[in-house]
Amino acid sequence: MSRLSVENVSFTYGEKPILKNVSLAVEQGELVAILGHNGSGKTTLLRCISGYLTPTAGMVRIGGQAVSSLSARKLAQRMALVPQNPVMEFDFTVRDIVLMGRNPHLKRFAGETDADFAAADAALARTGMTALSGRSVLTLSGGEWQRTIIARAICQKSDVMLLDEPVASLDVKHQIEILRLVRSLCRENGISALCVMHDVNLSAHYSDQILLLKGGETLACGSPYNVVTAPLLQEAYGIEAEVREVQGHPFMIPRYD
Repeated sequence: MSRLSVENVSFTYGEKPILKNVSLAVEQGELVAILGHNGSGKTTLLRCISGYLTPTAGMVRIGGQAVSSLSARKLAQRMALVPQNPVMEFDFTVRDIVLMGRNPHLKRFAGETDADFAAADAALARTGMTALSGRSVLTLSGGEWQRTIIARAICQKSDVMLLDEPVASLDVKHQIEILRLVRSLCRENGISALCVMHDVNLSAHYSDQILLLKGGETLACGSPYNVVTAPLLQEAYGIEAEVREVQGHPFMIPRYD
């Protein structure tokens, strides 16, 4: 049984179809990238998986249970969301934000226990944020803020982590750091991660499988070698590209002139 399964999911906004019969299986410890041009349905699919949107048709299951059958609290115990460009307007410390990951596990009106604080500290250490734990989140760089949000997701101790464009606003160094971190969480902690991405080459390097969408439908799904090909890139993005092997992974070189 797959840890996360998306079964023929469709979603219609008004009369406009956004997703059409999309299926995907994510195993324990696997990192899956969702690729596609702007407006192809990537974020809508992630929102359907997270339970934020209800599919018009089809089913999303986590550990065999329908996401739609779980309460918000129970779902948060199983699935953690790292949103795109989360905005923080309050002067919380980094540790305060990370500790919020324990909220789905707390009993009503109960405060955090020593075990909750220990989980937060472990998540800070895992993301390299221990030294900044007392810093106001309003003073963080983009990379530090992204690591803080991922630390909160780690502290949540969920089976599945959903990341919506986790490296979109970061420089190359921090993009690599974040994706190395997510991949290590999959390999070492057994987390299953699903990332909406734009960068084809980063996706090909760090993911175990890629779901490529076009117009809300599955164009291809499988290993990076099976998805990152010149014909599929042409069909998905309308570009001419050469695909080579670099460091043991497919690497796209687009034609610029």
